[in-house]
Amino acid sequence: MEVLSHYTSPVIEFVATQPVERQHALVDNCTGMDPMPPSTDASTETQARQEVSTQTESCATGTADYDVRALAKWLQHICPMVEQELLQGMTPTLEEHIGQANQRSLQEEVQVQTYQKIAMGSTEHSQGLATWLSVHTNNAPILVVTIVAPHDDWCEHIQQQLHLYVPKRMPHGNFVVYTEAKKLPLKSCLRSMTTNPHNKNIFAGASMDGDIYVWLYEQALGGVEIKQLHSVSSTKGAAVALDWVMEQRLLVCYANGAVQQWLVSNQMLMEWEYTLPATTGSELTAMLSLGLDDFVVGTNDGSVYRCWHNGRGATKVGGASGPIKQLQVLSLRRHRFMVSTLLKTNMNGHRFVLSCDLSGQAFYHDMRNMDEDAAQLIVQIPLPFKNAIACSRDGNIIYCPSNDGALEYYRVTDGAHAYVKGALRGRGSLIKASDNGCWLITGLYGDEFQIFYIEN
Repeated sequence: MEVLSHYTSPVIEFVATQPVERQHALVDNCTGMDPMPPSTDASTETQARQEVSTQTESCATGTADYDVRALAKWLQHICPMVEQELLQGMTPTLEEHIGQANQRSLQEEVQVQTYQKIAMGSTEHSQGLATWLSVHTNNAPILVVTIVAPHDDWCEHIQQQLHLYVPKRMPHGNFVVYTEAKKLPLKSCLRSMTTNPHNKNIFAGASMDGDIYVWLYEQALGGVEIKQLHSVSSTKGAAVALDWVMEQRLLVCYANGAVQQWLVSNQMLMEWEYTLPATTGSELTAMLSLGLDDFVVGTNDGSVYRCWHNGRGATKVGGASGPIKQLQVLSLRRHRFMVSTLLKTNMNGHRFVLSCDLSGQAFYHDMRNMDEDAAQLIVQIPLPFKNAIACSRDGNIIYCPSNDGALEYYRVTDGAHAYVKGALRGRGSLIKASDNGCWLITGLYGDEFQIFYIEN
């Protein structure tokens, strides 16, 4: 039998993790077995919070540490937005919200539908050119199209043709069908083509071998005819862009920076020639006439220049290829990539030039404002990249050809986007809108063009 010895255990104290208002007497575990008196700590919570990492109770303090740098960064970010909201004025009223809610969607406002395909039977990787002429019937204009063979195969540039399509009204239905009415042989592919807006039965084209042609469409007793009015040759190569200044004046643009104005009358005579300064150091890719001795050009490095004559300088005579024009040059807002499209449009009664580069970035240049540092309307068309655009007459709708014969269009005012599904193959590099805003043609998809009808 073991002898029990008398032993007193040491007192072990656990310090409270939270402050308490009063202390309880400690009971020696060897002198008594009475339980400790009940106590409620007024400062503790009903359910103690547990730290995940240590599984111990945490104390709640009335102060917190703030990251001053993070707070300053947040204020720098939020203050400009607050100022912008204040500048916009009062919150729109309920009536304004109702008006916005009742605004028609883009698809309802501009109803675009695929209309007709035109097969050309071209070689692979060919591109297309097209231009709209005068209205023939049912608000449908006459259409001229042609094929541009790949540049790396010169033998395919010869023996090409212009195709004239005339809209014919169907007897059983209120619609038209484009049917081929005439073919015109060409010595080589065309590099560019444009319609005379002052006389839409006249159109011009520039061929790959440097020739410039002017044709006249006319109706004859036996059908329709395309009559060649003029043909001149140039030593500067293929013209990259053509545009009509007046009914009898044609502007021709070349990649080397030269711009020529031709008088188209009984004969075709060059009136003057202008060459961009060598400091620009880039090739011209697009051109747009704004009036007599006033035009805009785009380059392969994204630059956009306005060239005009102020009436004070005289035209020099005795140039190598004719009279030399003296013009002033203004550099407009520059793109990051090659300028692919230049268009004229009117917004709120004012004239604007719309420029677009290969990335889909579009600039609206106000021709009243000669200071390009001022704010300009900039539109970024969503990817994939666009190499051609068209716009509505008021400049608010931008159209872009997409893959497989589809069409995308955007509303500038609110950024709304719509899409028309296609049923072809390939990627279009051409889009042309008719002057009445009712017709679009895109291509070339394989060997086919796609015609769209727009119902506003």
